[in-house]
Amino acid sequence: MYRALESVLVTGGCGFVGYNIVAKILEIESTCQISVLDRPSSLPQFPTVQYFDVDVSSKEDVMAAVRKIRPRVVFHAACTYSLSLPPETHFRINTQGTVNVLKAVQTLGITKAFIYHSSSSVIEDGVSSFVNASEDFPVLLPPEQKFPYPHSKAIAENYVLSSNRKHGILTMSIRPTGAFGEADTEMTQRLLAVARSGRANVQMGDGKNLYDFLYIGNLVHAQLLAADALLGSQALTGGDSESEEKVDGEAFQITNDETWLFWDFTRAVAKESGYPVKRNEIKVIPMWVGMLLAFFAEWAVWILSFGRRESNLTRHGVRYSSLTRTFNINKAKKRLGYRPLFSMHEGLQRTVKWFVENEQKTK
Repeated sequence: MYRALESVLVTGGCGFVGYNIVAKILEIESTCQISVLDRPSSLPQFPTVQYFDVDVSSKEDVMAAVRKIRPRVVFHAACTYSLSLPPETHFRINTQGTVNVLKAVQTLGITKAFIYHSSSSVIEDGVSSFVNASEDFPVLLPPEQKFPYPHSKAIAENYVLSSNRKHGILTMSIRPTGAFGEADTEMTQRLLAVARSGRANVQMGDGKNLYDFLYIGNLVHAQLLAADALLGSQALTGGDSESEEKVDGEAFQITNDETWLFWDFTRAVAKESGYPVKRNEIKVIPMWVGMLLAFFAEWAVWILSFGRRESNLTRHGVRYSSLTRTFNINKAKKRLGYRPLFSMHEGLQRTVKWFVENEQKTK
């Protein structure tokens, strides 16, 4: 299905996206030499994978590791996205970390493909809804962009795409929408905790807002299609930079191609985990009340944790849960041949099963 990768570097391979990329490569290409550049996490490490305990924001450490790894393909998934972190942390890891990794592989003369794990949020302002958004939508920068995470990702994406065809490397950016799945310690784990606490019946707003989600198995499929397209692309010199078939130097939005109501998704997670919510049990909370509750929750957690933790209920999260966010992925379908391998229901089943099995292992 995919071309042989041979030698791969996965940055952020101890995190949600990177971990799943590594797992899939091991499944489809057992002889591939896989190296991970990341700080260790609670996720298990694969015995045949070489791990480098490196902070991507350290230029020297990244360079030393890359010289040992000498990868043919790079999946750059290392990033941080917690809203509780200061802006400088986002730019140190998401932006400077990307620059460090790309500059390091540029010095080798070996790497052929660099796939950047971006975010659909680079075209969002965090407060406005949009329908059927395509890659033609402008990438937002301040003052339109008020949040450090998408700002840091947007700058990094621009650097990656503007580096295309330099030093013999083809680059691409994959922009996933809200991803869920195995090893997701953010959205999925939080929704499971909400279901188990009996609060999955709570809904903020009228619940009519549509949303595009993405199962991790389909995101990994898109990443591998990206590598396949770059490795099989036209010669590095020449070619029509405006071609409708062009893949290198391009950004691609990826969804499950299956739009859901946002709150139907949260209740689907609860149902799959054994805590179904009946329609007559749904408690609708007006948005202004939700924002007020989130305000007090944020401050309470901040004070009690001395600023070290983020509240599960945030004003940004409440606001986001009321927005309509749908994307047009025709570009990925046409140029990458992307089609989801798993439906939303299949993804939810696989996700909850993974969490249940892993929780049993730790007991």
